[in-house]
Amino acid sequence: MKGLAALVLAASCGLWACDDDPEEGNSSDQSPAYDELAVADDPELALPPRNTLLSAGEKRAAFVSRLRQQYGEAAARYALQVVDNGKRIRDSPGKQAHLYDRLRGQLREQFPRIEPPRLFGFFDEPWEAEHVTMLYTARERVLTRARNDHIDLPITFIVAALCNEGRSLDQYPSDGTSGFNDYGLDTFGAEFNDIVARGYLPQSFDGRFMTTKRVNERGHEVSSANFRSKMDAFEAFIATLAHRQYLFLEDLRKNHIPRGELREDIVLFFTYKYFNGGPDSAEGLLKNGSANGIERFFDRTITYSSTGNAYVVLAGHLWLERSGAFDPAPTADRYWWARP
Repeated sequence: MKGLAALVLAASCGLWACDDDPEEGNSSDQSPAYDELAVADDPELALPPRNTLLSAGEKRAAFVSRLRQQYGEAAARYALQVVDNGKRIRDSPGKQAHLYDRLRGQLREQFPRIEPPRLFGFFDEPWEAEHVTMLYTARERVLTRARNDHIDLPITFIVAALCNEGRSLDQYPSDGTSGFNDYGLDTFGAEFNDIVARGYLPQSFDGRFMTTKRVNERGHEVSSANFRSKMDAFEAFIATLAHRQYLFLEDLRKNHIPRGELREDIVLFFTYKYFNGGPDSAEGLLKNGSANGIERFFDRTITYSSTGNAYVVLAGHLWLERSGAFDPAPTADRYWWARP
């Protein structure tokens, strides 16, 4: 798992979609037009040829119609709401005071020496709605299969984890299919059968990727995967997160530590630690620990290795969550940017 430990203390603007001036939104000059993105495998879902004269409104209507047909009404409606939220946050007069001074300030106080990653620029342009529809759909599939294991993966956590592993959200929806380079799925080829055994992916998913041998940062050869599409990669990524959370919960059970005694943010923290550092990255802590001992470890805010990366991801998740960026029904009494 790659991770971005080097960014624990200094978030990179190139990856985190942040700006030199936090009051300035991301430039849309490089954003692809609707007709460049609305190309589906099914010709009936694609837009008219590029030489067809369409107004901006017609292009948008065609793009939205394709999202609804390809991913479903619920996914498209949610994605469009998220992008609208992102635009309103980006353009809100109180962004500096609320988003940065207050919310980011709270996270810096909670996690000393951790710089919360700035992820808001990935979801404030219309074309980025397709990423949200894919994430929404993939998450629904995996969590439906994993319901008996009580797996909980908020979409904001998934987004933060994705951004800490690669640049998939920086690329067009048709790009980003390398499990090793884009998703930190270094061992997916070896882990796939275990994920299928838990029921988080169907056996038929083996036709949606090809295994590939790679060398990880420790110099070890690993069995990763290249995926047929970004949608497949997203589903594999979320299923792997779910499996790592299952392994953490199983370790709690084996060591007689009740899950109910741990806060959900701590469960998410260890979910990513297990993903980024491997299932054995907290073995000693759990064997000799208790819920109180785990909480004391969490409160130390270690800034290196998979532990430091887990704080970065958790901080990114909490910033997105508390801002309301992914709220499907934002209200003015909860968020400054939703006020008239």
